[in-house]
Amino acid sequence: MSSHAASAKASDKSALSPKVLAAAANGVEAMIQRYGGDVDAIFGRATLRTDEISSPINELNLQQYCALFEEAAAQTGQDNFGLRFGQDFTPQQLGAIGYAAITSPTLGAGLKNLIRYFPAHQDSSILTLEEKGDLLWLTYQIVDPRIDRRRQDAELSLGMFCNILRDALGADWQPLEIHFEHQKPEAPGEHERRFGAPARFGQRSNAIGFRREALSAPMASCDPYLFALIEPFLAERQASRGTPSDLIASLRQEIKLRLGEGTTSLSSLARRLGYAPSDLRRRLRDAGISYNELLRATREDLALRYVRETDMPLTEIALAVGYSELSAFSRAFRAWTGLSPQRYRQQALQRS
Repeated sequence: MSSHAASAKASDKSALSPKVLAAAANGVEAMIQRYGGDVDAIFGRATLRTDEISSPINELNLQQYCALFEEAAAQTGQDNFGLRFGQDFTPQQLGAIGYAAITSPTLGAGLKNLIRYFPAHQDSSILTLEEKGDLLWLTYQIVDPRIDRRRQDAELSLGMFCNILRDALGADWQPLEIHFEHQKPEAPGEHERRFGAPARFGQRSNAIGFRREALSAPMASCDPYLFALIEPFLAERQASRGTPSDLIASLRQEIKLRLGEGTTSLSSLARRLGYAPSDLRRRLRDAGISYNELLRATREDLALRYVRETDMPLTEIALAVGYSELSAFSRAFRAWTGLSPQRYRQQALQRS
């Protein structure tokens, strides 16, 4: 292959990679230095240059961005690097998406704008507001399967989002509960201390729990004029992005969040994503996949992860992925893997 062809291929691959605006890395160099880390070495291991974060609207490769914080944690010896980074991160540092949230009139409007325009800030990621009884959950997850090292990103992102809520609810506000999709770290006490709430690990997604009445709280930084200046930038970026793979990733995440609740029909999920059911079917057909195929694949992926990576009882896993009986789940699991759930879990433990 010629050098020109190789360069073009690399450029195409980069263009297809998910991106995040560099505003999300604002202040990382100073924090690395504060913990005695080597900035150039850490950026080098993440295959990023320090000048790439010089402008908040520069686009960073999302996988490299996540690797930056994983490398920072490893090289500085600070296992909770991302946790601390997110706790100190103000909404204003997040750039346009942060301002869109805090310049809204109320917390409810701010979260709506944050969720609506989040794809303009970060690709291949889901941000939603889930209702469960009288509680709401702001849920966040990267859905690109190539990005498997993302603990630091999850912890810093929830810290950033909590600080958006605190703009309306006060600096002393604390969530009711915090969820993380990654497994419990060796010393989880700092997580509960910094968030001021119980922290649960190995969950379906990363999430912040709070009470519904908080939505009516006014934003302290409400500024309609500034919002009117920011929104066109976000709307233009939003319109220029969005691919079939993004839609499929969003739908997979919605299915994961609702398996076991009986709300995984195409029509119910289409409404949550803002589509007419017929439009969603057409978009999936154009992408070469049916809804039933996507539902089966998502159920299988989630079941395998629960059996492999958690110590949840198999009966609970069966219910969580939409089976009413363990026997039916076990038959399906054997069809997927050729093994019983118990044997699959044993083999996973032996390999770890």
